[in-house]
Amino acid sequence: MKGANDTAARVRIRGLLKLMVLAGGAVLLVVVLSYALSRPGDTRGETLRVDLGAIEPGAAKRLTWRNRQILVVHRDAAWQAALAPDAELADPRARRGQQPDGLDLPLRSYRPEWLVVIGESTDLGCELDLVHPHEAEDWSGGFVDRCRGGRYDGAGRVYAGQDARRNLPIPEYRFSATDQLILGGN
Repeated sequence: MKGANDTAARVRIRGLLKLMVLAGGAVLLVVVLSYALSRPGDTRGETLRVDLGAIEPGAAKRLTWRNRQILVVHRDAAWQAALAPDAELADPRARRGQQPDGLDLPLRSYRPEWLVVIGESTDLGCELDLVHPHEAEDWSGGFVDRCRGGRYDGAGRVYAGQDARRNLPIPEYRFSATDQLILGGN
């Protein structure tokens, strides 16, 4: 009698183990498929609208979007005129930077008066400070990182001789018909 009970118990344990392995495989399959079918950098559903009327010429608005610091700079005429000379920049044509297609170069924007950049240095991810051309001594102004003092010009292009080697990334954005800036989305 004891042998029949042991056999039945073993059958139940084997059946239970097989069900557990099957359930674990199904969970793993769902995780792998959801990862494989997701598109990296897909920002649909993650839009942020910014009222541009609240940003004075020569000033910037700092905000957080998708866990990143974003700077929206309202460039006045002094900003646009004070872009660094190509000879001072590591990548004057913005070839080593992350930016959407169709930007006006060298301003790196869709509209000359607006610059939208990720407000973190490209080497250590340090927060950036805005330096207006009128406040800059011995350079044309732009951005300075708070960790090492690395500099970027008013279009977010990195100066030569800095620890950072890449220009500031520019996120996907567009303008609405009502003059709002829309980060992300399609």
